[in-house]
Amino acid sequence: MVYLKLDPDSVDLAEGFTRDMRCVGHHGTGDLQVRISSAADLEKATPLNQRALEVV
Repeated sequence: MVYLKLDPDSVDLAEGFTRDMRCVGHHGTGDLQVRISSAADLEKATPLNQRALEVV
């Protein structure tokens, strides 16, 4: 699991891959949860990670 500081409304959420965490109690630092369980998921998550880093 990776938590990114991205607005979940700016992302096309995909069940089992991304999740809106704004209304869920969690100990992460971001509002978007990304589940990475394969190399393909990691590749798919890379643009999201880059966007989160640009916001900072």
